[in-house]
Amino acid sequence: MRGIIIRYLKYIVMLILVLLITGCNSASTGNPTAKEILDGNSNADIIKLDDLIYSRNTNPDRKPKDGYSKGEKIGEIKKKTTNTLWFRNLYASKLPKGTEVFSTNEEYKSGDAPFVILVEMDGELIDYHALVEG
Repeated sequence: MRGIIIRYLKYIVMLILVLLITGCNSASTGNPTAKEILDGNSNADIIKLDDLIYSRNTNPDRKPKDGYSKGEKIGEIKKKTTNTLWFRNLYASKLPKGTEVFSTNEEYKSGDAPFVILVEMDGELIDYHALVEG
């Protein structure tokens, strides 16, 4: 009788471990990380904000006809780095420390992570788009 109980306990423990392992893997959002982007392209121009990676838009067809208008200031770039191990919010791979980051008036809802953010460099607004899966 005792052998049967131990066998069932082993099965239960293995089942719990399998559920934990598969559950942890499916909890990820699947959005790309700074490491994935910079490993694929070490020259990528990216910003991390609210745990999303934003990439500089190089496709003029992705902009509205009249361009974007600058909204609220979100913050400033805290550090320029390509160290993917410590790539944190408001870190950028190309922008210098202190560069101001803005929302757009077109799409931003306060409290939500914007899909498009803007930076102003030499009087020009540059748009960065969130890299999201799905």
